[in-house]
Amino acid sequence: MQKYFIYLRKSRADGEHETVEQVLSRHEAQLQEYAERTIGKKIPKDDIYREIVSGETIQDRPQMQKILNLVQSGNCIGILVVDPQRLSRGDMMDCGTIIRTFQYSQTLIMTPQKTYNLEDKFDRKFFEMELMRGSDYLEYTKEILARGRMTSVNAGYFVASIPPYGYDKVKDGKHYTLVPNKEADTVRMIFDMFINQHIGTTAIARKLDELGIKARNTEHWAQYSIRDILQNPVYIGKIRWNQRKIVKNYKDGKIVKSRPINRDNNIIVEGRHSAIIDNETFFKAQQCFGTVAKTKGRSELRNPFATLVKCKRCGRSMSFRTYTNKDGSERNAPRLLCDNQVHCKTKSVTYKRFKEAVISSLESYIVKFECKLKDDNNTKKQQQLTLITNLNKKLEEIEKQQVQLYDLLETQVYTKDIFLMRNSALADRRESVKKSIEESKSNIIQFLDYRELILKFQNVVDALKDNNVSAKNKNDLLKTILIKIEYSSNALPKTKDDTFSVDLHFRDNLFL
Repeated sequence: MQKYFIYLRKSRADGEHETVEQVLSRHEAQLQEYAERTIGKKIPKDDIYREIVSGETIQDRPQMQKILNLVQSGNCIGILVVDPQRLSRGDMMDCGTIIRTFQYSQTLIMTPQKTYNLEDKFDRKFFEMELMRGSDYLEYTKEILARGRMTSVNAGYFVASIPPYGYDKVKDGKHYTLVPNKEADTVRMIFDMFINQHIGTTAIARKLDELGIKARNTEHWAQYSIRDILQNPVYIGKIRWNQRKIVKNYKDGKIVKSRPINRDNNIIVEGRHSAIIDNETFFKAQQCFGTVAKTKGRSELRNPFATLVKCKRCGRSMSFRTYTNKDGSERNAPRLLCDNQVHCKTKSVTYKRFKEAVISSLESYIVKFECKLKDDNNTKKQQQLTLITNLNKKLEEIEKQQVQLYDLLETQVYTKDIFLMRNSALADRRESVKKSIEESKSNIIQFLDYRELILKFQNVVDALKDNNVSAKNKNDLLKTILIKIEYSSNALPKTKDDTFSVDLHFRDNLFL
């Protein structure tokens, strides 16, 4: 049954004095009143889509994606929105997607000012102009806001969302500034421990936890949080801006955003807030980082399991630790130790016993593969793979027919009624084929080429046993079959109980 739907989204045009919930509630009331006037009834709650977390593109807006799927299904008469720009203020690609979807599905875009039927060339042209006007307005608004933020930064105001540890963000006329809070004493303590007591950042984090001093947003202090505090010029009364500017890249058909640290483009100006640390103390801290900070240099890899071993209890990595005397001789056997042991209490394990456990587990898989060679699963799986290949080809044919269907409608070879009937039939066939593909994939028999698997696993086992193979080569071989190794032990540190287990997580494509 064809239905009407409402789409609600807050935009920059609504201003900052209202919350998202207030804006959407006000717009919903307007559209419900409009619905009663035009279609004679209100839209049910289940047919109202509210975009709570809004983004600039369709890929960032899950509710908009649902609306487009509803429109493509052919079960939608019209979408009610406050104005056309609520559907998109994105780039030309997003605008084109929306126009094509609404045009060929014969779905109306209904606003209190005008109803758009995109099959009509004048409505379509006017709608395109509205979307482009919205896109231009968005770019202009972003430019104005960025210029305003830059002006505020240069004037010494704080424009970021979250204040740094030790400060509260407060209103200063039309702008915001920072005011030291009770956390400021902890900041002074961190600088004192680092400079005067010569305590490293990891040890400082542990010390703060022992003293019962809470981090702001995490259960425990982390080494990188201490480092950020020690290197942030905000504590000497400065404002820092642009260190982690958003960078956009286009990858695999999607816009990917990242925020890399870029100290070269840092903007540092005098702030309007009070300093917590004096300049001399701050610069002493920077000198400590430059002279006594530990570096890995170009030392040769010693741990074949580097980056692979994770503590099952807390999820943190486990490090390879050696214990030597002053003369360089071995004092105790090397061990694997959880980096978070002070909190998770997972008992460490000797490297030798851990390696033996991994080898034993890999050898058990080799035995299983050898047994599998005796059955006929290979043939069965090959048949299933062939079936999936044929189904994928059928799906490609359906997509080609869909494009041809649009062309036939545009050239008026098909009437609207014939188009809708054929489009609905194609949609049913598409869903049926997709369902068959998913069912075939879920039922597929694992372990296709057992001889190849046996060879891969045996190469890893042989390398781990061979003392002449470098740790790096062993590590590279392990990563060809493994994503991670989870280590778990119910024994407590400093007890005689030394039982443990390892859980191997293999690469997803290994058994395909």
